[in-house]
Amino acid sequence: MSEKIAFIADSCADLPEEIKMREGVFVLPVTVTCQGRDYLDGVDITPEEIYRQQKNGELPSTSLPTGEALEKVLKEVLEQGYKKAVLITMSSAISGTWNMCRLLCEECEQLSCVVLDSGMASLAEGALLIELMDEVQEGVLSWEQIPQRMETLKKNTFPYFGIDTLEFLQKTGRIGRAAAIAGNFLNIMPILTFDEKGVITPVEKVRGKKQRIGRLKSHAVEAVGDHKKYRLYFADGGDAELLETLKSRIFEELGAAPKAMTTTLGCALAAHLGPNLTGVCVQILEEETK
Repeated sequence: MSEKIAFIADSCADLPEEIKMREGVFVLPVTVTCQGRDYLDGVDITPEEIYRQQKNGELPSTSLPTGEALEKVLKEVLEQGYKKAVLITMSSAISGTWNMCRLLCEECEQLSCVVLDSGMASLAEGALLIELMDEVQEGVLSWEQIPQRMETLKKNTFPYFGIDTLEFLQKTGRIGRAAAIAGNFLNIMPILTFDEKGVITPVEKVRGKKQRIGRLKSHAVEAVGDHKKYRLYFADGGDAELLETLKSRIFEELGAAPKAMTTTLGCALAAHLGPNLTGVCVQILEEETK
């Protein structure tokens, strides 16, 4: 019999709608600021609005979830009868969300809460939550095993994002100016991942969207390797047609129909990465739960 454990993620996890609707899943919204007004990511602002603002020369920004927002989520968790919760945040290397949540959760005496640093964001962060939750609900993972299992999953989760430009990462302070300038000439587009420290890192720069798709496919197929048990996650950052091309290329190359989920990039990451992102994440699952 599985344990009754709530699973919370900040909105940067970009959880698919089908996951958000599952019992025991809660989302902590990040604050997004546009034209001097604060919004809650995924609550009262959409990614389309972020892209529109960027096109008009505006620079939306983000900040930590508020203490009030976290308290509201924890209250809802308790009201639904949970005594234990797992809270997963975006990489602590790019945000103070993990530390803020850790400190506030320590003050919530009614709830046993483990706060985990994903070391990633978007579809990769969401992939970690989904797999932990599934293993708990299948009865193969206990409360005490969750932190160790999280570390194993992190080592076997490989996200890749293709974006149009490093401009927005540079302007919002997530990447250096020199790297941004180097990537903004001659239609050169970066492919990004998260390094072992949880920092957003360019893997390579490609020229044009056709080459972007080819390289994203190659990175995903290489990550799968000879593994037979894995999941694929895809992120749509405003170019659904490009994403469908990537998915079909990967499925064709793998010659199988693996477990796959697709999500939409949320407002918080859209503010830092800009429009037309295409993302793929491979999560290897062959390692046994211990």
